Parts: sequence; structure tokens; C-alpha cells
Amino acid sequence: MQPRVDRHRFTFVLLAWLGGATVCFAQDVERMDQVVRSYVDKATFAGSVLVARGSDVIVSKGYGLANVEWNIPNSPSARFKIASITKQFTAAAILLLEERGRLKIDEPVKTYLPEAPPAWDQITLFHLLTHTAGFAGLQSPQAGRQPAVESADGTVAGFVKDLMQRPLESKPGERFNYTNSGYLVLGHLIQTLTGQSYETFIRENIFTPLGMKDSGLDSPAVVARRAGSYTVTPKGLANASYASDRIVPNTAAGLYSTTEDLLRWQNGLHGGKVLSKASLEKMTTPFKGGYGLGVYIRTIDGRRAATHGGGVPPFANLTYFFDRGISVVVLGNISLAPSAEIAGYLGALAHGDAVQLLSEKKAITLAPSVLARYAGVYQGANGQAITVKVDGAQLALQPPGGNALTLLAESETRFFMRDINLAVEFVRDGAGNVTECVILQGTLQERATRVK
Repeated sequence: MQPRVDRHRFTFVLLAWLGGATVCFAQDVERMDQVVRSYVDKATFAGSVLVARGSDVIVSKGYGLANVEWNIPNSPSARFKIASITKQFTAAAILLLEERGRLKIDEPVKTYLPEAPPAWDQITLFHLLTHTAGFAGLQSPQAGRQPAVESADGTVAGFVKDLMQRPLESKPGERFNYTNSGYLVLGHLIQTLTGQSYETFIRENIFTPLGMKDSGLDSPAVVARRAGSYTVTPKGLANASYASDRIVPNTAAGLYSTTEDLLRWQNGLHGGKVLSKASLEKMTTPFKGGYGLGVYIRTIDGRRAATHGGGVPPFANLTYFFDRGISVVVLGNISLAPSAEIAGYLGALAHGDAVQLLSEKKAITLAPSVLARYAGVYQGANGQAITVKVDGAQLALQPPGGNALTLLAESETRFFMRDINLAVEFVRDGAGNVTECVILQGTLQERATRVK
């Protein structure tokens, strides 16, 4: 019997491992709605989505309830927590300060925070921005993982003070390890250098100039039109109340916004209204793990894009396709909302591509000799390995730290999973030898080289 798939655990493990279109016709809009509704009908998504080409909005619509208790529907003007999408605003603020001569991102953190410990001597602001400072993070081994960093007074300054007492897990610049810590240090630095609160600086320099009137720093106070947040329990949806011990300001994951405001942000940022061309180039140039400054830079369906999720699992996603200036915004208020999957489908449809939902895929049978070609060990850019093996008449994928999961063939080189919207495409060289595989899940696409 096939083991039960722990969808949340597998997604978390995989995320840690990963690290010429036509115009949009009416039927594409209908298909976009059909795609989103397929998740709404399964009770895995409630929220708002927006797809636009430049400032031309293709779809802007709310689905499900913003507030379950009061039966209030979602809408394009509903305000959602955007979690780690916050990081790109913090990164842009740092680059603005660099343009104004207040700092240099290649200089050591100690230049601006002289109280930093000797272990931080080699950490630069660039390392903080790219998750390569050496702090513990999502990719840290479970064994020996450090206790969570705390803030004695609930402030970002208090968090930084505690963080300074912790040992580094790796040398600065050595490896990518996604974490909130670096962005909380950056937020503290913004407040220290400007003498302003983080929210005031972001509002005066980004939100107000771009007309983002429905964005701000989340707090326990009542925020008008803010969508509720819900977790899934065996008894149904449960209200996820605001955590009283959250760090304020949470400069890594603390903002709220709307789909409409995030479109203003996308067009403003990539349209040269926020940063200089040189600064935007820095922000959108990947370092390690495909990460730039506050955004992942990925190739999605052959197209270069800037993307970032929010939440674990990510219930929010913001993606920008450079080729046609296409923005996709997916904001959910259910903890398991598969926002990256939805965004991947919508992005493909906005480019005029056809998409196939997981429920619509049909498996085919391949000869054992064909399956045997793909068995082996594949190594991703972060150095972690994933194993593919033959399991009877099918392939099985063994992610780091997870159970082996069945891969079903949809063609001779492309495989998919029935319970998770994930695909694996195997690549062969001119001699027919399998040299790598491409893991595809929503807006996440990672190449892994065959090493065995």
C-alpha cells in the first residue's frame, strides 16, 4: 500500500531542497477563473487574485470568505497579510538608502552596528539581503537546530540583540539558508540610520509615492477590510489569532496589502519609479539559491521571473514576468492555500499557454527499460541530493528527509504526482544519456544534475 502523503511536510521539505505568447483571449480569462475555482471547491483556497499585463488588468477577483464569522466575501480591496513578501520592500528600502549615500551593501554590518560581535566581522549587508550571512534557517539540519531567537522586549532591536549572542552555522557567503533573521537585522538598521520607524520610512518612500493606500504594517489593532486568517483543523477552519509575541516591527514578514496595491508595487518597481536602473539590477541578480535581494529569480516555463511566497506553507505569492511585464498576485487567508501552484497556472495562461490541472492529467505506462534510464541520484544547486528509483512499474522520488513518493508518467520524459502538484522532467544529452532533472512545482523550478 502506498504510504499516505503528508502534503504539508513534503512541501516544506521540497521547498528547503529547492531552495512567443499570444494576447489573452476571453477563454483564457474563463480558464483562469476555472483554475482558481478548482482550489476553492476543494476548500484549499480563499482569497483574491489579480493578473495584469503592465497596468492592463486581465483578472481581479475575490474568492471565498474574507471573514468566516461574519460571512464577508473576499474582494480585490481586501487587505491580506503578505508575510515574507515583505522582504522585497525591506530590500528596496536598503537600496534606496544606498542610493542616498547612507550605506553600502558590500560593507560589513559592523560599519553600521558597531556593537556586533566578532563572529559578525565578515558579514556584509549583501549577505543579509541574500540569506548567506550564516544564520540558522529553514535549511538548518534538524539535529542540533538552535532554539528560536527571542526578543526580550518584543522589538526588532531586542531580536537583533539576542541574535548577536548566537553562533553562526556557516561562514558568511558560504551557503544560502533562507531565514527571517537577516531581514530583521536590516529593518533594525533602517530604523537606526534614518531615525524613523520602519513603517514611516516605507510609507513615505514607497507606499505614498506609488499610491499604495491599502498597505501597512500589521498589528493586533483592528485594520479595516483586513481579511481574517484561518488554519485547517480536523473540525474545519479555525481562526488564527494575532500572536501577541510577534516582533514589532516585523521587517521580514509583517506587512499587509491588497492585490491592487501589489500591482502598483510591481509596476512601480520594475517601471523605474522606486529604484535606479543600477539598484534594480542588483535586486534582480541572483546570488546563491536563485535568490536576489528580497526576491527569487527563477525560470518559469522558460521565462525569467521575480517571485516570492509568503507563509509556511506559502499562502501568498507575488510573481513578475520580465518578458511581458506580467504580474500575478495570489493572496490567500487559509494557511494551506497553494498560492505558488495557482500563480504558476495563471502566469502560463496570461502568456497564452494551455494548462492542465492535476485532476485532468492521465498516467501512461512505460517499459521497465525506459524507467531504468532515470534511476539515480540528482544534486541540486544547494548541494542536497534527491534519489529517483524504480518501484515496480513506476518511478519513486526520495526527497531529503522524506518518504519515497510515486511518480506517474505522462510522457516518456515527464512525470507527475497524483496528490501533489509537482512534476519532474528528465533531460537527455545528444547521446541519449539522462544528465539532469527539472523539478517543477508552481512558480518553483529547480534543475538538478545527475551525479550517480
